Amino acid sequence: FINRALALNLDMSWRHRLVKEVVGAEGEIFTNNAKNGETVTILDLATGTADVAILLGKAADKYTKSSSSTTLSSSSTVLGLDPSQNMLNVGIDKVEQANLSNIVSLKLGDARKLDSLDDNTINAATMSFGIRNVPEKEMALCEIHRVLKKNDDATTTIGSSKLAIMEFSEPGPDSGLLGSIARLFIRHVVPAMGAMLSGHPKEYMHLQKSIKEFPSPSEFVALMEGLKCPVKSADGVELEIDTFGSFRVKEVVNLNFGSVQIYVATPILKKYVTE
Repeated sequence: FINRALALNLDMSWRHRLVKEVVGAEGEIFTNNAKNGETVTILDLATGTADVAILLGKAADKYTKSSSSTTLSSSSTVLGLDPSQNMLNVGIDKVEQANLSNIVSLKLGDARKLDSLDDNTINAATMSFGIRNVPEKEMALCEIHRVLKKNDDATTTIGSSKLAIMEFSEPGPDSGLLGSIARLFIRHVVPAMGAMLSGHPKEYMHLQKSIKEFPSPSEFVALMEGLKCPVKSADGVELEIDTFGSFRVKEVVNLNFGSVQIYVATPILKKYVTE
C-alpha cells in the first residue's frame, strides 16, 4: 500500500506495460510457441507479493485459452522468485484468490543464484524494481542470461528469449520541467511521505539514495551490453573458451517523465576477437 501510494497509484499501469513488452500486444509469446507445440515458462524475479507474476499468469490464461488450435494453460507456467518468505506468503494468497495456482508458482530464490533452474529453459524473464537492490548486478544478469533460451547463431536474436527489467532512475538534467519535478519528487517527497506513512524513515531514505545511485539509462544499457558471462559447452560441464554471453538491449521505454525505465533485451552469444 505504501509503495503504491508513493507511486501515485501509477505502478500497476507500469507493470501492465512491462507485461505487454514481454508477452506481446496479442500474447505472441504464447501463440507463437503454441504453433510449434512448445511450452512457455516465464520467470519473474524479485516477485515480492506477485503483482507482475499474477499479470503474467492472467495473460497466459487468456491467450492460451483463446487459441483455437491447442490448449496450453497446463503447459504455460510462471515462476516467481523472491528472497523474502513473508512477501511470498502474501503473494501465494493473492495467486489463490486469482485462481491462478495452476499457472503461477512462487518460491524462495535469489537472482544471483538460480541453481534450481537449468540452462536455456526460460522463454522470458521479468524483474520490476529489484535490480537496484542487488549489489552484484553483473552476477544476477549473468545468471538470468544462463537460464534464458538462446539461439545458437551468435549473429541473430531470432528465436531467442526476452528479458524485461523495470527500474527507477533519477531523470537527467536534460529531461525538462516535468523531469525536474519528478527528480524533486524522488529526492524529497518519497522519503518524507514514506516516513510519514510507514513510521520507518530510514527505509525510505534508503529508497531515495538507491534510486539516486542507480546507473543512468545509458549506463545501465552499457552494463547489460558489456557483460561477459561464462557460457557452458554442449556437454553442459566445460566452459566455452571462445564464447561469452551478453544482452542486446532492443528498447528502453521511458515512463513517468523519465523516472522509470523498462529495459527490453535479448540474450546473445558473442565470440572473443583474437588477433
